[in-house]
Amino acid sequence: MTAIEFYLATPILQDGEAFLPVLAQGLARQCPAAVLLRLADAPEAQLIKIIKTVQPLVQGQDIALMLQDRPALAQKTGCDGVHLSAAFTGGSVRDIRKALGDDLQLGITVGTSRDAAMRAGESGADYVLFSASTGPRQEDDNLTDAEPESLAALVQWWCMMMELPAVADVPEAAELAQFAQTGVDFILPGSSFWDKPEAWQVPA
Repeated sequence: MTAIEFYLATPILQDGEAFLPVLAQGLARQCPAAVLLRLADAPEAQLIKIIKTVQPLVQGQDIALMLQDRPALAQKTGCDGVHLSAAFTGGSVRDIRKALGDDLQLGITVGTSRDAAMRAGESGADYVLFSASTGPRQEDDNLTDAEPESLAALVQWWCMMMELPAVADVPEAAELAQFAQTGVDFILPGSSFWDKPEAWQVPA
């Protein structure tokens, strides 16, 4: 079993200041490789304010700050990368990769589709996020895999066969032991992490 790193995703934020103590507590308990910042719809000035509020705490600890579904804003504010959710409709993976250049990381939600994951890699993604709760991005939503399988089995297959790093969306802490055996590169804990980060301990 290889070492697993955490990839934390914030709730959809409307107020960066209010979430800062919760974020600090989570980072202190389980220092991740990256934090995915999810923002509610708001005027750009308000979004920038939230990003600038969170940035020092995250990037000040050499943790990558990823921004969800807002590539232009990620570039403008000095984030480390962009993650495209299943709901993103602002362009193809290839187009976003070209716009970002090589300096920013690009991650893609691919649901439970091997085909969508492979296409994401071919289009320039730096990692893929497997999630049982979401489908592939809309440009890939016509893709279906021949045989359904558990998310853990899919992730294990991917990590054995492919070099592109994988993130597994793990809703509950009780599932950690199962995913720790898959060889997955990163685990994205469910929202309950922020309420009880101490429960999310990867088995030794």
